[in-house]
Amino acid sequence: MLFRSVGSFVLLQYATNALRAQNSTPQALNPQLTNTIGDKGGPTLYYNGSGPVPPYNETSPIPAPFTPLNATNQTEDYFYNQIAAIVANGSNYTTKCGKCLASTDVIHKAAVSQSVSVITDLLIRICNLTKFSIYATTCEAEFSGVGGIGPYWAQLFAKMNIATGDYQAWCYYQWDTCTVPPTIEIDESKYFSPKPPQASVVPKPSGKTINVLHLSDWHLDPRYDIGSEANCSQYLCCRPYSTNTVLDTGVSNASVPASRFGYLYCDSPPDLALSSFKSMPQFFNVDDISFTIFTGDIVSHDNDDQLSRAYVEYEENVTYAVFKAEMGNKPIYPTLGNHDSLPEAYNTPNDINGGDGTNNIFSWNYDLLSSMWEEDGWISGAEASFASTHYGAYAHTTAQGLRIISINTDFWYVDNVFNYFNFTNPDQSGILSFLISELETCEKQGQRAWIIGHVLSGYDGSNGLPNPTALFYSIVRRFAPATIAAIFFGHTHEDQIQIFYDYSATSLNGTLRNTNDIDISKPLTMGFIGPSITPLTGNNAGYQLYQVDAKTFEIMEIKTYFANVSESLTWTSPVWQFEYDARSTYDVNGTWPGTSPLNATFWTDVTYSMLSNQSLVETYNFLETKSSVVTKNCSTAACAEQKVCYIRSGSGGQGYACPYKQGPF
Repeated sequence: MLFRSVGSFVLLQYATNALRAQNSTPQALNPQLTNTIGDKGGPTLYYNGSGPVPPYNETSPIPAPFTPLNATNQTEDYFYNQIAAIVANGSNYTTKCGKCLASTDVIHKAAVSQSVSVITDLLIRICNLTKFSIYATTCEAEFSGVGGIGPYWAQLFAKMNIATGDYQAWCYYQWDTCTVPPTIEIDESKYFSPKPPQASVVPKPSGKTINVLHLSDWHLDPRYDIGSEANCSQYLCCRPYSTNTVLDTGVSNASVPASRFGYLYCDSPPDLALSSFKSMPQFFNVDDISFTIFTGDIVSHDNDDQLSRAYVEYEENVTYAVFKAEMGNKPIYPTLGNHDSLPEAYNTPNDINGGDGTNNIFSWNYDLLSSMWEEDGWISGAEASFASTHYGAYAHTTAQGLRIISINTDFWYVDNVFNYFNFTNPDQSGILSFLISELETCEKQGQRAWIIGHVLSGYDGSNGLPNPTALFYSIVRRFAPATIAAIFFGHTHEDQIQIFYDYSATSLNGTLRNTNDIDISKPLTMGFIGPSITPLTGNNAGYQLYQVDAKTFEIMEIKTYFANVSESLTWTSPVWQFEYDARSTYDVNGTWPGTSPLNATFWTDVTYSMLSNQSLVETYNFLETKSSVVTKNCSTAACAEQKVCYIRSGSGGQGYACPYKQGPF
């Protein structure tokens, strides 16, 4: 996930520099620049950008332009002056929305007629004029240079069309100046056949289980600086440049020196990341794991002007080498996260400029990842070939007979700018058509399926765009519970759940489906949002082990393990602990049959209990953060209602309709 809001960081008041320095162990502040944990033959991991870690200032190739025309200063000035007039007071455009829509139209006209260099320079000038928020030190660094997102935005603006709601969506989701666009209604007949009666029949449990490991949001930080300010005021902590502006501290006098084992506001240092694997044998027999799912996000949360293709490739290579070394012959089924790309979150449809998937501007990444997955023996050659031309997506049948369908969820993520052209098309990339095709085949064969992705489809509605997640919800409703056994995400860095329900009888108007009209008395299937290895921001590190029915592939038990990184300066080595098991924690009355899965009906009952039992909500809230010492309070009825609404929301539109302002989250 991307956390870039300075306001989200909490300056810890309970820990003073003197106390931390007094309690620090020599091991925690050992300045060794390579990992001290890990002995299974994996690659050497580095701290503080040492060794082969690419530097901050490395540049990357840029995409070819759609309109390779010659640049002129005169035409650039013409478009800039139009936007400056729109922005200025006294313009005919008196609302922020009107100004944003008009400015977007000007840039669109420039993008279809001018060179990329003109558009990039224009964006830099607009950025300097309006002072809008960027993820770089300067506007120049954001749109050209290392950041280099200008040429990508040039492609986006060239493709935008006011007729498909692109301008309004861009101005709402990226700039919060217009009202939220309405969620489209889904004509399901265009995508799949009506739901047959047998699609509602759940197979009976076998009474036998297998163990499955869920890892998510690794976010290895090879630039993590031991001893630097871990309690910083800005984004990102545990770096040489991190400071606390309130306490006037930095790398030379850190209020909380960065332990080599991690901290609350930092990405995963090598020793913390590796210790997650090392800790496992104390809790369970690793040989009993049938397979692992990894729901994405490898690269650290650097700003745009600190990332490069070389850095992303380095992180991806060493991470999958670590996974292979640690898990041996146990297969791992990965999915792409929003940080597994450059620029972060950007992915384009294959046909954006008449392509077929072999010349996508992100093919370099899909080719790299799919080839590693094939080389490691996790997917077949044919599956890797498909993934290389279809955004890293694939479908694979495990040795146990489960079909795992991995999709690229950046195509519904709000931060993927290429989702803002042809906005009313819920499947611009074709990734959901691929999912439908796979599920139809599974249904015909009587095969159970898991869907894995990174960005969650619903919950609070802040991540998944309403239109594609509306279609996704209809897909889930069509194929659950008979075919879809479960769905898995990551991204939030928290331990969460979301429930998918059937639609209400009133949801269908002719052939059009209102996907926000659900019936919570008819639960269908579950979405499990896995905890992150990275602590960022304000969380602990964690992972989960599922006990899964060997036939139905429904979840029978969830056991969660965590490392309390607020104590990392006192460690001689990372300390992992058992946190909780879901069945005993949430079945507070002990009424759920021990032979029944933790399915959507179970979790719906839990949400009802939350509404009448505030302590249960507070338990869920605390466990979301993996028992973090800086967990926000959730002790009010308003918070309980908000949490329950999020849990019951499986699409962006549903989550957006929750009482966001009535609770603290």
